[in-house]
Amino acid sequence: MLFSDFFKGFKDFIVPLLTLVMLSMGITLDREDFLRILRRPVMIAYGALLHYSVMPLLAFSLSLLFGIGKDLYVGMVLVGSVPSGTASNLITYLAKGDLLYSVSITTFSTLLAPLFTPLWTYILAGRYVHVPFLGMVEDVLKIVLLPVVLGLLIKEFFPKVRHLERFLPYISVSVIGFIIAVVLSLNMENLRGVPFKLFFAVFLHNALGFLLGFAIGRLFGLDKKMSKTLSIEVGIQNSGLAVALAVKHFTPLASLPGAIFSLIQNINGIILAILYKRL
Repeated sequence: MLFSDFFKGFKDFIVPLLTLVMLSMGITLDREDFLRILRRPVMIAYGALLHYSVMPLLAFSLSLLFGIGKDLYVGMVLVGSVPSGTASNLITYLAKGDLLYSVSITTFSTLLAPLFTPLWTYILAGRYVHVPFLGMVEDVLKIVLLPVVLGLLIKEFFPKVRHLERFLPYISVSVIGFIIAVVLSLNMENLRGVPFKLFFAVFLHNALGFLLGFAIGRLFGLDKKMSKTLSIEVGIQNSGLAVALAVKHFTPLASLPGAIFSLIQNINGIILAILYKRL
């Protein structure tokens, strides 16, 4: 807000910066993460598909309930349609959840993103705006899947890169923070006129994602540790991807829900971790 003119100049760097984040995610993964998916395919697929069911439908329902405008609606749908965010792994660790289960769901939901993110956006937002389905599929492949695969290959053929792994989460957090700053700077005028109901809708989107993830996990017989993990995996979104897709395919205003969601989910996530730690 104080240096909006400076940050506005980096609008064209949003997609490359997010690609860098996904590349770092690929470097932190290894073959064992994918083998775990093969060993527990049902449980991991259940977690990823629950994520892709709860969050898009919540985005749709809350947008209708609060009657937000067309561009903001598209932004809400985008946030609800993206895969789990890597922050979920840190929140799960702090909450004493099942970290391996968390990493597996994040990985699998990321692999599914080229299909589910454009599909849900097309189904839920296609009636209001033109949704370039194939263009979004191509972009999610370029922004998410290919950098992750490239990160895996770098780690495989250049083992010394492992020494950088401990720094990568800090780099990723800084880059996402920078992306959010760019988005907020692009929406300075819009921010002044944004109704409180948008902030409340985004807050409920995240909070209900956490709540439903835990409740459905317990309903289907998961223990508390796995239910906590499922809760976090459902509620934490790759909001950076939602922002990048909104800026490229829609309007700067459509990127605002993703920016707000990014801030809110991390605050809520830390509070949730403190509560879950006591369960």
